[in-house]
Amino acid sequence: MTVIKPLVLLLSAVILFACGDSDKAKSPSASARHADATVETWQPQAKQQISPEVADARLRLLGPDSTNPNQVKIWWYGVSSFIASIGGHLVLLDAWEVVGIHKNYVPITRDDLVALKPEAIFIGHGHFDHAADAGYVASRTGAVLVAGSSVCDTARRKVGQNAANTTFSCLRLGLADDHPTGSIFPVKIFADLPAVNIIKHTHSAADPMDLLMGGTPLVYVPQVLPFLLNLNTDPQEILTFIQSLPEDGIGGEPEGGTWAYQFRVGDFSLLWHDSTGEMRDGDPDSEAIQQAFANLPGCVDVQIGAIVGFGMLTSAYRDALAYVRAAQPRLFIPNHHDAWLPIIGGGATSYEAQWTAELATLPIPPEQDYLRDPQDYMKVRSFNVADARWREPVVGRSCGR
Repeated sequence: MTVIKPLVLLLSAVILFACGDSDKAKSPSASARHADATVETWQPQAKQQISPEVADARLRLLGPDSTNPNQVKIWWYGVSSFIASIGGHLVLLDAWEVVGIHKNYVPITRDDLVALKPEAIFIGHGHFDHAADAGYVASRTGAVLVAGSSVCDTARRKVGQNAANTTFSCLRLGLADDHPTGSIFPVKIFADLPAVNIIKHTHSAADPMDLLMGGTPLVYVPQVLPFLLNLNTDPQEILTFIQSLPEDGIGGEPEGGTWAYQFRVGDFSLLWHDSTGEMRDGDPDSEAIQQAFANLPGCVDVQIGAIVGFGMLTSAYRDALAYVRAAQPRLFIPNHHDAWLPIIGGGATSYEAQWTAELATLPIPPEQDYLRDPQDYMKVRSFNVADARWREPVVGRSCGR
């Protein structure tokens, strides 16, 4: 009973906050505003020198040659969170250790993320399963946080929980209503790399009107075994996790906006997004997102995109497929599909057959590297940026170099 009750409370919290407001961040202090930057005021960062201790941690957790500047490498560690080596710079894409219901499901902890000393943390949106550890890691490493303003505010407040209180910068992308959907901001994050293209898009949402227009919910059988085999039975830790949900927000459109990022190194282009917004016919926001993805500089070689979200409750894979159709990647890597939360996170094998079949129906279907939990956690994917493959044209693709 002590195990079942926290599970019920957690699922109740998910339903409650999915229907309520998103995070309501307090205004940053004057000192925080002074320390942070906006897209217009950001100054590119030079590559950092690392200590022997950090080098040892990277070797232990990531393997040899983890920051080879001639390669782009990614390591998945749950939901939409990745460790990434881009042009020799180690960064995080989202930051959350899968905890609460789970115990030891992913083979890395938030303290391991600190030990790796990332140079930057890119946040797709401010929900707890994407950004809850951003302040923890940034305040202990000095990593620049690239995120919506409310995510920066939350991270700033959490600095007070860190006795070391390391200074870190925040590149504020604004709030959800500050920029039109489909806006693209080229920002030179690192002095020795091309600008990162930051795309404003929208969060997944379930619209009952989709059902009236012929949409169908995705039917799948969620995995239960991962939770039973890796169950956290500490009531206090579970309660602490539940109490954190109102602050970090869950469900709906995050106040800090939803952001996708395109990274380019040499001839290689990587697009990452941790949510997929509604893609309704004739909807201006939907069309703006698709146009933005289609108009990114060059071609998207690898797209890492969320295939699971609230939209699947009323329109199955419509939204996720539209994002892939617009970006036209050579290779697609799914995320946000692992068993991170009972029922909602069904586990990768729950979606694999249906998603793979749907992906094959696209006019120009990409190759796919389907990540499966837990066996693909922290298993490196490596791409040689000088590979001639990235320069070869793909018949039918509208993008160009």
